[in-house]
Order: sequence, then structure tokens, then C-alpha cells
Amino acid sequence: MFTYIHKYRRYIIAVLLITVFLLISRFVASIDFNKFKVYISEMPEMFAGVVIASLISYSSSTIAWSLCMGGDGKKISFPVLFMYRHVGEMLSAFNPTSVIAGESLKAVILHKKGIDGTQGVSSILLHRVLIIFSSILLMTISLLYLTVGSITNNGANILLIITLIAIISAFAFFVLRFIVHPKLFLAKTIEKLRNKTRWAFLSEKLINSSYEMNRVTSDYFRENKGRFLIAFLLCGVYWIFASVEFLIVLRMMGLDISLMQSVVVEMGVSLFKTIGMIVPAQIGVEEYGNKVMLDAIGVVSNEIWLVVTLMRRGRQLFWLLTAGIFIMLISKKLNFKYQR
Repeated sequence: MFTYIHKYRRYIIAVLLITVFLLISRFVASIDFNKFKVYISEMPEMFAGVVIASLISYSSSTIAWSLCMGGDGKKISFPVLFMYRHVGEMLSAFNPTSVIAGESLKAVILHKKGIDGTQGVSSILLHRVLIIFSSILLMTISLLYLTVGSITNNGANILLIITLIAIISAFAFFVLRFIVHPKLFLAKTIEKLRNKTRWAFLSEKLINSSYEMNRVTSDYFRENKGRFLIAFLLCGVYWIFASVEFLIVLRMMGLDISLMQSVVVEMGVSLFKTIGMIVPAQIGVEEYGNKVMLDAIGVVSNEIWLVVTLMRRGRQLFWLLTAGIFIMLISKKLNFKYQR
């Protein structure tokens, strides 16, 4: 299956783009641009709020990565590490090889900076694991929220609230044990899955990488439990402030949206972007994901969807231009040129 996808990748991307753009064109065609004009005057303030929220999000992720480096994290100042993380993430979003390209760039930069190669790669792997599993935890919470629906504060729902808290806590504990246990349960599960299913994308290389990631995570947790948990929480903060972008835009358009609803939208859109990761920058896929998830929380206005989409893409363009400045500064400082 993986070989098939790789072979016909261009055709798959073309079909995805055509399909998504046809769906999006339906939304755009039904937009009342007189209503849309009303929201335009609010856009500068919205954009400023979105950029600030994303800055906090990226900063929390940077601090988490610094903690993943252990003692080496003190060798690089926060502003410099922020630049390193940012150019890697932007490359991941726009490069056809996705995360691999971005993480490889980070590894090259850390090596040029004098960080031990093994320690640098280990910190990158650990940080990626924490980002992925914090998103899984928040996706689980979002799914429970959507399944249960709105929960009022009357006595009849106290048991339900307690049950939800217990389920989420148990899941968080299970996930934590799964990825940090010294017996490497995560990697062994992936290997067993390959042996039973014979899926082509579960290659020997992927299995070896899984064991390496699991070992790095387990070793770090055993030696740095406090730092590990703080880094994990900071990765959660990364996702929460990414969702605050939706909260800011929707609130400024007069909608009574809760933080939990914005988290639901963000995690749903992230899932769409993951599915469509073969499309550079997830063009079209993210826009459609925005529409589906806004509908899921009861925001069905196409005018509002367009504003949200413009703000999110505008934020991405702003940080892409910033990454361009960062990569020039890094290249000049470390005297290297990254080859894709």
C-alpha cells in the first residue's frame, strides 16, 4: 500500500486537490459578501490576536524541546532555539517529505551548533513523541466532548462528569506507561502489528525507528521524570494555544464559543491535516477541515468559515516569511547551506 501511494503520489495529490476544491467552491459560492464585509473591519485585531496566540504556542513547544535536550538545552538560548525549531517546522509543513525534512534540518543545525549528534537526534525524537501523544490525549478528550455533547451543571450530570474525568485520567496514564515503559511496549506493539497484518508501510526501517524512539523516551523518563512531565504538559499547551486562534477569531465575530469547543475544532483540523499530509501545506485539506469542524460545533456560516480560513492562512504566511528571515540568520551564523 505504501509503495502504491509513493508510486502514484502525484496523481493522488491531484485527485485530493480537485475533490477538496470542488467542495470548497460550493461553500464560497454561497457566501454572502455583504455579511463578509462586516467582518473585514475586525480582521487586523483578529490577526494580531492569532499571531500572539501562535507565538505563545510555538514558545511552549520550544521550551519543551529544550527540556528534552537535558543538560545540552542550557547551551542554546531560548531565542536561538526558537529559530531552530521554527525553520524546521515550517519546512515540515511545505516540503513534500513532510516531518522528515524538518527534523533532519533541526539535526543538521544542532550538529553545526556543537550538540552531540546522538543527543540532538534523541531530543528531536522525544519532542516529536511528546507532541504526537499530547495531541492524541487532546483528541480523545475532544471525541468524548463531542460524543457526550453539552454537559450542564445540574446534579444529574455529576456522575457523568466524574466518569469522563476517570476515563481521561485512565487513558492518560495508559498512554504514559505505553510510551515510557522500559519493556518498550509501543515499539513491540508496532512490530506485532506488522507481523500480523504484513502492511507494506510497516517496514523494517520504521520498526527500527520505533524502537529507537521508544528507547529514547523510556530512558529520558526514567532519568528525568520531572522534566518529562513538564515537557509533556508544555506540548499540551502548544496545542491549546493553537486552538486559542479559533477562540479569538470566533469570539471577535460575536460567537459565544468556549475554549473546549475551540480545542475540539483544532484537534479535528489537525486530524484532517495529518490525513492530507502528502499535500504540501495541506492546501485545501485544512480549509475543508475548518469547515467540517466548525459545523461540528454548530458554526455553519460560510462567511465565518472564510474569515477563520483567511486568518489561519494569514498567520501561516506571516510565520513562513519569519522563517525565511530566520534561515538567513542561521545560515550566516553557522556558515552552512541546507540541501533538500
